[in-house]
Amino acid sequence: MRGVNNVILIGNATRAAELRHTQTGKPVSSLRLATNRQINGEEETQFHTIVCWDRLAETTADYVKTGDPLYVEGRLQYRSFQDEEGKERGVAEIVADDVQFLSRRSTGSRGEPEA
Repeated sequence: MRGVNNVILIGNATRAAELRHTQTGKPVSSLRLATNRQINGEEETQFHTIVCWDRLAETTADYVKTGDPLYVEGRLQYRSFQDEEGKERGVAEIVADDVQFLSRRSTGSRGEPEA
């Protein structure tokens, strides 16, 4: 049987997307997305780290600003790293396949704003 790893989120960017490049020059951007839901009359907010690669990384870095409402589709990825103190840390991220802008400006495919 084949597994499924698919995540869909709708929320607001908590900061502008940040672009960087790997050692081989591949573009990668990251942003944080806040999602909200109501539980027993109280609002609960979750924060998610979104990672974008290649052209999607460049597009999100150019256009995603703090507060932008976004639709994100991708997969959940867990990875570990060593912090500055040498301690092993784990992180869960969403590796985006698609990011759509939900604001009033119109957008094209792959989330690129149209002129």
